[in-house]
Amino acid sequence: MADGGAVDVVAAPDGVAGGKQPLRWFLGKGLFWSPWPLLVLLDLWSKDAAFSWMEARYGGEHGRYPVFVTELLRFDLVTWENPGTIWGLFGDGTIALMVLRCCAVLGMLWFVASTPASKRLMLAILSLIFAGAIGNLYDNFTRGDADPARSVRDFLFFSGEWPVAWTFPAFNVADSCITVGAIGLLLTMLREDVASRKPRKAVSS
Repeated sequence: MADGGAVDVVAAPDGVAGGKQPLRWFLGKGLFWSPWPLLVLLDLWSKDAAFSWMEARYGGEHGRYPVFVTELLRFDLVTWENPGTIWGLFGDGTIALMVLRCCAVLGMLWFVASTPASKRLMLAILSLIFAGAIGNLYDNFTRGDADPARSVRDFLFFSGEWPVAWTFPAFNVADSCITVGAIGLLLTMLREDVASRKPRKAVSS
């Protein structure tokens, strides 16, 4: 009790009105902080394993090893270097893409800090996207001597011949995390938007 009868205000914990503690980054948000380091390790390990195995088999050349082949679906291991985005777009803008990816990582951290711990699905989805961004940025920053420089390693390639000939861009585990996370984020935001538009039933007194 302060002089004059005023009551001292104690900072509220995270999740309580008035609480602005640094713990809001971590408290109750294990579904964001726990998955992404493991997913990054899986991405980097799979890239190293696939490229090392293919290099030993093809003597350092860019090979294409058929794992599963049918008319409907064909799955190959490849060793392709991608300096751009999906389908190799913006291949001449690797540095600009690196800057954008770094900004996206910072933006996601801010988003996580402002997302309530109760939104567990949203935090898990953000962890997927964050893991994918970190995995590909690792390649960007550590592969300055690659050809092309600072390219991302892709090794999963799907194609087919039915009903028409088709191919899907080569990708890696990080790309999979980003794609699944982006779809999940879109569906979650659409669901929340639909829920917010539904009229609330009046509560009888």
